[in-house]
Amino acid sequence: MGATYLEYPSTIGAGINHWISFESFKFKEAGTPNLNIALYIPPDALSTSYKSAYESQALGQMAGRALEELEAAGGSVSRLKANLLAKGAAAGSVITSLAAIAGTEGAAKTIMQQSKGAVVNPYIVAAYKGPSDLREHKFSFKMMPEDENESKTCVKIVNEFKAAMLPSHKGGNNQTAPSGLFGYPDEFVITYYINGDPLPNDATNPMFNIGKSVLTSCEMSYTTQDLPVFFEGTQYPVSIGMSLTFMELDIMIRERITGHEGFGIVGGH
Repeated sequence: MGATYLEYPSTIGAGINHWISFESFKFKEAGTPNLNIALYIPPDALSTSYKSAYESQALGQMAGRALEELEAAGGSVSRLKANLLAKGAAAGSVITSLAAIAGTEGAAKTIMQQSKGAVVNPYIVAAYKGPSDLREHKFSFKMMPEDENESKTCVKIVNEFKAAMLPSHKGGNNQTAPSGLFGYPDEFVITYYINGDPLPNDATNPMFNIGKSVLTSCEMSYTTQDLPVFFEGTQYPVSIGMSLTFMELDIMIRERITGHEGFGIVGGH
């Protein structure tokens, strides 16, 4: 069975040359998607971000001096021990030898403050904590169908997104207090089409790609200029506002930018 295909507006690929494709797959199932929705590219769709988390840490005199000694040794612990031995430090205990250089934390701080009116260097460093979060991408669509039939298509698009983001459920005693298991929602592959062609999945990509994602938020508004308006004689709205938020499933790492996955710009191409 092929994937359900829906599009808005109906001129995508035949008048509208730039669009976004949202394909949904069952959780951890590759192969043919069960849903394919093509929508125009809204103004907020060409934005992304990259984050790295650091925190400031005060190493203190002993650890700070240890860091200095280790950097002077080129990061080699064996060379550090050799350097300390050359300075006459006792072999076998790096911490003890460094304590002889720096003194105790409290004593060093007190002596410096009282005798020289200075504060002991706390050796504050920026400690890298690793990736802090998964990337999110938001899309805000305003659908203004021209007639009842196109409004039905827009409503179908909204309902398909809602169904794909929610869990399935089997078992349980009733709908309000289920005791069975919930099935995972669908995963999405999001593809930008520029001038009718998908952005490349290699370093020649002039913008960015989005990794496999899940839909975390789907917000709708059916108000037209502060008033609810429907096609005459029907219950189908004249306008639909839809805001989607997707979260990537994989952490962004350097090799995804510099490699052949097309997640960022690489100079020289």
